[in-house]
Amino acid sequence: MPFAAHAERAVLSWADAGWQQIQQQDSSAALSIWQQGVNTLPDTQLLGSLGTFSSFANALDTVKRAGREENVFIIRKAGQSGWVYCALTAQTITRDIEIRQLEMAALKQRVGIESKLLANEAAKFKQKPAIDYLIALEPATSGQSAKTTALVAEKNHSIRSHAAKYQPIMAVAANSFTINSFEVKGNKRVSTDTILLSLRDYYGSEKTSSEFKDIRRQIIDIYNMERVYNVKVNTPRFIEDDTVLISITEM
Repeated sequence: MPFAAHAERAVLSWADAGWQQIQQQDSSAALSIWQQGVNTLPDTQLLGSLGTFSSFANALDTVKRAGREENVFIIRKAGQSGWVYCALTAQTITRDIEIRQLEMAALKQRVGIESKLLANEAAKFKQKPAIDYLIALEPATSGQSAKTTALVAEKNHSIRSHAAKYQPIMAVAANSFTINSFEVKGNKRVSTDTILLSLRDYYGSEKTSSEFKDIRRQIIDIYNMERVYNVKVNTPRFIEDDTVLISITEM
């Protein structure tokens, strides 16, 4: 049955409680309630992604357009250059990505999603112990697969410090990987949200290192559309929680 055809659906108590705090203009309390609610979900439950934003106001505008009856909420995550806000829905979502687009057609239209609506398991958004780690993708060499190396800081803390020292703890062969979110730094002439929204098609699983070239090209094209031609986009690299860091130098 199409998503829009659900006349009535159960409203999650914790999602609604967060919205009550929004009505009282207490966004901090809302974010805390929503985070606690997500922590209670099964790790494998899919959450639909309505967008990732550097601004809470933009994320809030998105979930408001979706409608609180759709069990929408916001999760805040710490990034290298500040907080990022994930606009999500906890409505029942199929793992079949093509069927999902049909079931979510009405929601996508309200939010303004023209590409595919993506989803991630709840475990990706659960609050974790304060541990700082870095994941670096090493390019494949002749006859070998690409390697993903996880690096863990000697000092644990919730937000990454440039002073942290990293030590490699494992290296595993991987032909594909998951991109859960992007971090953008160095951009001034093009907004972070503009860049994040342009990268929607690169979220999800079964991604390969070759797509990093496409991501760089995509961002350069955005700058060129804004008539900014002297820009350098470094090769994207992995950091914590399946997050890709994009470093930009505007010249």
